[in-house]
Amino acid sequence: MSLAVDNPIVNNPFEEPTQYWDYSEGQPILRDGRRPAGYYLRPRTRAATGALLEEEFVSLDGANEIRRRVGAWREQGYPGTTRVTRELLAYWSWPERERRLFFCQREAAETIIWLVEAPATERMGLDIPVDLPSDEDRARGHAGLRRYGCKMATGAGKTVVMGMLIAWSVLNRVHYPQDRRFSDAILVVTPNLTVKQRDEVLKPSHAQSIYEALDLAPHSLMEALGKGRYFVTNWHKFLPEDEPEPGELAARYHSVIRRGKESDRAFAGRVLKDLAGKENILV
Repeated sequence: MSLAVDNPIVNNPFEEPTQYWDYSEGQPILRDGRRPAGYYLRPRTRAATGALLEEEFVSLDGANEIRRRVGAWREQGYPGTTRVTRELLAYWSWPERERRLFFCQREAAETIIWLVEAPATERMGLDIPVDLPSDEDRARGHAGLRRYGCKMATGAGKTVVMGMLIAWSVLNRVHYPQDRRFSDAILVVTPNLTVKQRDEVLKPSHAQSIYEALDLAPHSLMEALGKGRYFVTNWHKFLPEDEPEPGELAARYHSVIRRGKESDRAFAGRVLKDLAGKENILV
């Protein structure tokens, strides 16, 4: 049985999807609407006959509900946001842009902004837990971290979304310096040196700044972007200096949480460099 279709692309990349191919019933069926967020779970065992069991679709109900609420919030004109945020959202979605942004990029940024700026009533009934530290770190006074994630396909433009969110955070902090929802201290942690070199474009001072190249902020706001502090580093820099064993990289990485004998202040000063001493860092 062939599951291939002659025309797999059925949506405009600049607009919200309106159709999708459904493969749940064997042959693909073109359905109206948006493909639900979720994943397929492959059974660990075969049936008694030896035949493969069908994969089970597991819906990500929280993601689907957030997607629905963000869509309604968009239709209402983004209530609860600052003037700077509304200006950026309008700029990113302006249909006459020379370099239009994909819908998935705009929606990813909108979702993070919704989680931060939308009225609290918008998030009623949603469970978005804080990432708590270990008991040891909590005893040392460390609080939980609020982590937000956007799952994006390869080639969807994750670096573009990072630039959009950096611009949103820095520009809001510059214009509203007392609002701790925003940060003007940006830490970009990369998985290897190749990506580190590529992500240097997230600094507004870079010759190929992504904000200029992809027009991520109005010209009137570009100067304010330079008032933020930016640091791009590789995750290996977070390894404790006092670890004696050179091998077992994974074990060394997990020891970063404990940081060995290195004090928190010394660790932050060594790793964060120009961001050391800053609070409320956007990572």
